[in-house]
Amino acid sequence: MPRFTLYKPYKGNDYKFMDRTIREQFDIGGTAIHVHKYLGPQPQQGNNDPSEPNYGSGMEVDNITNEEINPEGMIDETNIQDLLFMENRDRKYDPDIFDLRGVYNVSDNDFDLTQFGLFLTNDTLFISFHINDMVEKLGRRLMPGDVIELPHLRDELLLSNDRDAINKFYVVQDAARGSEGFSQTWYPHIWRIKVAPLTDTQEYKDILGSANDPDSLKNKVSAYKTELNISNAIVKSAEEADPLGLPLAEHLFGQEETNNEYNHGEALQQGDQFPGNPKEGEYFIRTDFTPNRLFVRRGSKWHRLYDNVTEQTWSDRTYNASSFINNQATTIIDDQEFPERQPLSQVIKPKSDFKK
Repeated sequence: MPRFTLYKPYKGNDYKFMDRTIREQFDIGGTAIHVHKYLGPQPQQGNNDPSEPNYGSGMEVDNITNEEINPEGMIDETNIQDLLFMENRDRKYDPDIFDLRGVYNVSDNDFDLTQFGLFLTNDTLFISFHINDMVEKLGRRLMPGDVIELPHLRDELLLSNDRDAINKFYVVQDAARGSEGFSQTWYPHIWRIKVAPLTDTQEYKDILGSANDPDSLKNKVSAYKTELNISNAIVKSAEEADPLGLPLAEHLFGQEETNNEYNHGEALQQGDQFPGNPKEGEYFIRTDFTPNRLFVRRGSKWHRLYDNVTEQTWSDRTYNASSFINNQATTIIDDQEFPERQPLSQVIKPKSDFKK
């Protein structure tokens, strides 16, 4: 009598029966999901940088065999725009939108107060799809870079009456076969993806549109204008309140304002060396430090408090290495004047690993 087993080295009728049953479960109980299919990086026109190849030119050469590959200039999801940073900044998406059925567990978005500020957790979703149904409609499985939107999470109760209702957008971050999708035949039927909320970044410009278009999706889902206005207002307020780094001591006891400078009610001792018999809690300014440095006596040690940096501007004290970042100086090399601040990509040219 032959051995009875559900596994076969081929996908037989048992697999097809279970696959149809699982597909029907997704069709009936799943939610509608719109998919923006990722097609690959945008063509790089007029770029001679070897680290950013122009796949659409049809002149792509294999660095190992020196053979011409992709003479048709086809660009697909396997191409990498920037080989130096291994990223695809300018992505191209299919103008057509595909409809799939997916299933996921709905959970509450809890507020996390354990860190500074207010954060939302559980905003990462794990959605399952039927593999064969997905391949038939999309042409391939979902992969990182694809963008999905959930119509059933459409927000129609916005506070602003002049804003349109929008769907919830997510970006696929990871994809793999779901462990729950293997049937008794040991063949997979379910594709599981991990998604995170869509952010207003350069990668999704093809979907969001331009900020100059008032009807674009970018102006509906993004809060970049509001955040930019808030940031600019905070910087401007800080510069007006403390333009030269003078200490703001109006709220401190014993501080008096004289000629836009604040003097202590009791003068602090200062010099180029500490006193011989200090008292506990005594303050002392070392003038031999540049800038001058304030110490306090605690136990058997002089503890450093802070340095006098009133000669610096608000930006210099806030931004790390601001003089280097905002360097506008020039230098002369071989009777030619060059700016001291230059992009790294212009100074260090990338070289091929196979070039001798």
